[in-house]
Amino acid sequence: MPEPSPRSSIPGFGDPLSADFLRRPVLVPGLRCVAALLLAGVLVSCGGGGGSDGSGGSDGSGGSDGSAGSGGISSDDNTPPPAGTRFEESDAAVSFSAGWTQSNANFGWSGGAARQSSVAGAQAVFTFTGTSVRWIGNRNVGGGIALVRVDAGPALEVDLFARPEEIHTPVITLNGLSLGRHTLTIEVTGRKNPDPAAVSSVVVVDAFEVQVQPVSHLQETDPDVAFSAGDWVQADSKFAWSGGGVFTAPDPPVGGARVTETPGAKATLTFRGTAISWSGARMPSGGIASVSVDGGVASEVDTYSPTNKIQDVVFTATGLADAIHTLTIEATGRKNAASTAAQIVVDAFDVTTPGRRYQEKDAALAYSSGDWIFGNPNRTWSEGSIAQSNTLGATVTFTFTGTSVSWIGLRKLSTGRANVYLDGVFVEQINTFLPAPMEAYQTTVFRADGLASGTHTLTIEVASGGSEHVVDAFDVRP
Repeated sequence: MPEPSPRSSIPGFGDPLSADFLRRPVLVPGLRCVAALLLAGVLVSCGGGGGSDGSGGSDGSGGSDGSAGSGGISSDDNTPPPAGTRFEESDAAVSFSAGWTQSNANFGWSGGAARQSSVAGAQAVFTFTGTSVRWIGNRNVGGGIALVRVDAGPALEVDLFARPEEIHTPVITLNGLSLGRHTLTIEVTGRKNPDPAAVSSVVVVDAFEVQVQPVSHLQETDPDVAFSAGDWVQADSKFAWSGGGVFTAPDPPVGGARVTETPGAKATLTFRGTAISWSGARMPSGGIASVSVDGGVASEVDTYSPTNKIQDVVFTATGLADAIHTLTIEATGRKNAASTAAQIVVDAFDVTTPGRRYQEKDAALAYSSGDWIFGNPNRTWSEGSIAQSNTLGATVTFTFTGTSVSWIGLRKLSTGRANVYLDGVFVEQINTFLPAPMEAYQTTVFRADGLASGTHTLTIEVASGGSEHVVDAFDVRP
C-alpha cells in the first residue's frame, strides 16, 4: 500500500498549538492541585515488534496490514481484568471469519503482528468482560471503513482513512458498558473514504484493550521532548514514521522521527502519567540505548532487527505514580554484533493516565452552532479526528462529573489564544502558539485538579480569530 508522498502539503488546514513548554496542571483559584511525586512500582518492558507480510513497502516505507501476537487475560465470570489489559489479535478471545490475512511484517505491531482484510463482510469478534473496550488498529491512506458493534447494539461506522501512517493506534473506545460478558464485532464494508487520496479499503485488527484508560500519542516534535544539541538529525523520510510525511504551510516540512549514532546523545521526555512507551524502530542498523525513568536504574534496549520494524514500541514502563516524570533515552554507541550501525530512533511516545477520555463528538460536548469544523484526517489526532475553529467567540462546553479535567488539543505555529471557564467562571487565557519546528499533538492544553466531587462544566472560547483552535478530547478523573 503506498504511503503519502513525503512532505506533501495539505491545503486548507492550519494546525492549532499552544505555548507552555511543560504541560503542568493548572491550579484554579480556590482549588487544590494534587501531585504525588512518588514512583510506585515501575514495571519495565523492552519487547519488540514483528509481523508477517502485507501490502506495504518491504522496508516499512508505507502500508497497512497484520497477524499474530501474545495472549491476554480471559475470564468466564463477571470480574473485569485490571485496567488497560491488552489482548493481542492471536488471543483465544478473538476470532476471525474467512477473508483476513497477515499484515506488513515491517511495522511494529502490538505483540508482533496484526491481521487485515478488505473483503466486504469479513468479521473479527472479540469476547471480553468489562465496562469499556478499545480496538487497536491502523490508520493511513489505505484505511477503509468498518462497522463496529457491541453485542446486538447498533453498528457504528468507523473510517480508518488518515494521511499520516499510524501503527498500533487506538481506533475507537466504547465506554459505559454493563458489567459482564460482551462481544465486540468489527465488520469490513469494502468501502473507503471518498477523498481522492484514499487508495484502498483495508481494515486492520492489531489488538484490543479492556477497562480502558486515556492514552496520548506524543510526537518527537513535542516541546516536552528535549534532544541533546547537535546529536540528532531527521530520520530518512522514506519510512512511514508516526506523524511524518504531511504538513500545512506555513508549518515547516519537518517531523517524522529523529536518529543518532552519537555515543552519549540523549532524548528526554517530561510527562505526567502512570505509564510511558517509547516508539522507535528496530532495524538492521539499530544500536543499543540506555533508558531510565526519573533517573532510576537504566535498562538496555537493543534495537537491532534483521528486518525493519517501523513504529515499533521498544520500551515501556508501567506502574508509575500519577505525577510528573522524566524518560531519558541515551545512545550508547554500542551495537549488536549483527548490526551494521548503532542508530537509535526516537519517533513518538504514548503516555497513559488514569480516568476516562471523551472524544470531540461525545454527547457531553456542546458547540456553538456553525463555528466548528469536524472530521479532519490530516494529523495524529486522538482516535482519528478533531473539532477545529478559527471563529472569534466560538465556544465548546464540556459537561462532566469528576474531580479533574484536561483539555486535549494542539499547540504549534498557526494556533492562537483561548479563554477557559470552569463552571461559568473565567480561569485564564491560554496562548497555544509554539514556534517552529515544535508541534504538540494530543497535548494537555489545560488541566484543573482538586475540583469538588460532582458535575462541572469546562468552556473553551476562541479568543483570537483567524488562528486555529483544536478540541481533540477531554480527560476526566473521578
